Amino acid sequence: MRRRATLLIAALCAACSSAPPPAPPPAPQAQAQTRLNESEARAAALVRAGDFAGAAREYGEAIRLAASVENADALAANAINQSIVDQWLGRDAEAREAIARVTDDKQRNFPEKRRLQAEVRRAILELAGSHNDAAATWAGRAETRCAGACEHAATILNVQAQIALATSHPADAERLAAAAGERASARGDKAEQANALRTLGRAQRLQGNAAAALPNLEQALLIDRELGDPRKILADLTELAMANDAAGNRDAARNYYARAVAVSKAMNDTRGLAEMEAQVKRP
Repeated sequence: MRRRATLLIAALCAACSSAPPPAPPPAPQAQAQTRLNESEARAAALVRAGDFAGAAREYGEAIRLAASVENADALAANAINQSIVDQWLGRDAEAREAIARVTDDKQRNFPEKRRLQAEVRRAILELAGSHNDAAATWAGRAETRCAGACEHAATILNVQAQIALATSHPADAERLAAAAGERASARGDKAEQANALRTLGRAQRLQGNAAAALPNLEQALLIDRELGDPRKILADLTELAMANDAAGNRDAARNYYARAVAVSKAMNDTRGLAEMEAQVKRP
């Protein structure tokens, strides 16, 4: 009996001593991937907080980490995001440099989706710099890659509509914006639907049909307020002010300009502020 108890104790002790060893530390690649995920999360949080400069730094770090583990998809996604926040900051050269990591790199095996997104972003940057021919070229590349059936079809149409406006073709802009709105509505993409409505209203105003523009612009404002995007709200208010002015509704125009001034100041965005303030004071 004593021998059986001794054997049982020995077995139990053997079981205790045979516990699995501690897990080895993560491999360097796994550590880099974890840091990449953390950097992306910090960047997204900073964007939500309105700290675009901090977000740009984090996206830059995420790009570095993505390159270190040869994660082409993450590299492209973070380069696109960095380009967006740099443009919001008015740092156009940095925005172009960020997006060139994707558009100008023919060797890296970026996913088709990221190349298309980068081409659209490059078109937007070229348009913002008044390089209309280059913008049309990049938008055309994105359109070809999309083949009219991708998830970014509405975005491409909206960019092409804005290019048409920039090149003094408001009728073409109206047609393209209407098509963009239909695509966006079908996909439930409210952000692109609002973009389409804003562009449609502007195109109508430029063709002398301010009365038709007003309901489209008002609907764009409702959507952007729902989405909580101050940059788009500012654009909507400005367009509504101009459309009301064109329609002869001076009091309404003054009200929209005043609201645009308030949003601009809240955003610390002084671009066009002096002109809007002057419009508020104008009889």
